[in-house]
Amino acid sequence: MSNNRYVVYQDFVPHGGSSSYPKDLSAVLVDQHGTAVEFGFEARKRWQTELSRGNPSRLGYATRFKMALRSDAPRVDVPRFLGSLAGADRQTVRRLIAGCLGKLYRTALKEIGATSYRGIGFTEDDIRWCITVPAIWKDSEKRAMRDAAAQAGMPADAERLLLVSEPEAAAVYCALTPGTLLGPTRPEGRLDVATAGSRFMVVDCGGGTVDITSYQIRPEGVGSTRLAEIGIADGGPLGSAYINQHFVEQVLADRLGIEQLKALTVSHPREIAMLEDRWEEQKLGLHSETAPDGTPTLTSPCDIEVPGRLWEALTESTRERLTKLAFDDPYHLVLTPEEVTALHDSVVEPVLETIERQRRIVLDGGPVKGVDQILVVGGFARSTYLRDRIAHRFGSEVKVVIPQDPAVAVLGGAVHFAYDPSVIWGRRSKYTYGFGCAMPFRDGVDPVDKRFTDDEGVVRCDRRFRVMVRRGDLVPVDRVVDANLGVTRRDVRTFDISLFATFSDDPQYTDEEGCERVGTVTADVSGSVNLPSTERRLDIYYAFGGSEIAVETRDRVSDARRKAAITFTELYGRHGKAGG
Repeated sequence: MSNNRYVVYQDFVPHGGSSSYPKDLSAVLVDQHGTAVEFGFEARKRWQTELSRGNPSRLGYATRFKMALRSDAPRVDVPRFLGSLAGADRQTVRRLIAGCLGKLYRTALKEIGATSYRGIGFTEDDIRWCITVPAIWKDSEKRAMRDAAAQAGMPADAERLLLVSEPEAAAVYCALTPGTLLGPTRPEGRLDVATAGSRFMVVDCGGGTVDITSYQIRPEGVGSTRLAEIGIADGGPLGSAYINQHFVEQVLADRLGIEQLKALTVSHPREIAMLEDRWEEQKLGLHSETAPDGTPTLTSPCDIEVPGRLWEALTESTRERLTKLAFDDPYHLVLTPEEVTALHDSVVEPVLETIERQRRIVLDGGPVKGVDQILVVGGFARSTYLRDRIAHRFGSEVKVVIPQDPAVAVLGGAVHFAYDPSVIWGRRSKYTYGFGCAMPFRDGVDPVDKRFTDDEGVVRCDRRFRVMVRRGDLVPVDRVVDANLGVTRRDVRTFDISLFATFSDDPQYTDEEGCERVGTVTADVSGSVNLPSTERRLDIYYAFGGSEIAVETRDRVSDARRKAAITFTELYGRHGKAGG
């Protein structure tokens, strides 16, 4: 029997496009009641048709909406909510995500049900699902994605539904498949995973985000429990969608004028969308070249045809200016090579800076024992300009590699990870985690306003930070961090334990600057009611090494164990408060 694993996926071709992509467009069309009726490229096609008629059916259209799930999403204008979805709140975003996951779920079940291996079919219970999420997502966003999946009908069991970060999935895929070296001659190469101690950084460049983290090959080589995360996940809203946004905000605003662009966006939304689509097609066809000083550059202009209805709606002076800039060719919008390069650099330069920041973190861990490498993946990695800029900036220091199809890496890696999650040995903690509790009061150290006396007459300090794992700690996936505490009141049967996170390495109190509550766990101590607090002891077990935090509590008196689901809250503005 063959031991090979086969990854099967569907290619999607945008309407009017010439290139395919291994995933559908993140778009959904809803009717006037908010029910999803179309998804992906089909949703965009029908929406544009509906716009041409003035949207008489009062439909709503959303795209790139996953980026709006974050509570601190920096740009509200990149996710699009149009028609009846204009002004959508985050609860609506979660419903849209659930709708898309439901469509995927039903499609996958249909496809799997139609296949068999040697006459043996597969049932729904045979399937383990895996959803990829950005590495920069916080715990609350991961929980929201899991909740949306459950709403879509997917199994809620953590063993049946896994979450994995996108660069982590790409790392698994590229450790098992050949790639291409990014260099002057571009010979065929492969990510080096045979040399113990070799490390590699994954730069996952998608449509909305760029996620970066680093891994090291453990002495046993690639296989079960062999990849250890050695960098703290970094990145941000630096995907290719922001280049398109800058095209609108900078180029169109400059050519048409801000006020005229605003008016046309309302009166001719379909034509403005077509103009953006044509820019996207031009962008995908760009190829970088090498300047005399050796730096990559874009030397070709972009010639974009302006839809006739939009052209006729422009003022005469605007048409004259565009015609002149297009070398006396009306109905065209021409961008100079300098403008095209500037649009890309608005995103590429921050990407390079983020890679540099991750490199410093990894280099602080000491000299590499094997091969130092950068792996570039994701749909945006199809951009030769982005790839060449990374290779030019870092190629003399490290080996820069791209898989044969960078857009497939995350998808393929998620399949391999679902089959064998133990391939990841450990992960770095992005934050210092702990819980709030009462500890003996320290005279001259603890603030007086936190002083109180418990039921046994012991003077204690409230809201002390009990550290469970520190920022930057490498936590094996199977490691459980435990602690115990006394219950200060005799009569309580259950109580909430708050889980806190901070960038600080040595937090003292849960209400200090930069420390925020991320969730709560309800502990059951009903088995020790009315006993002295010295006998009411609760054990807490946290598992931080997985892609999600797991927790269990144990009442020592009754030995009652309770696996608790953390109810995550939102973290607002944490980045930068305490050294972040």
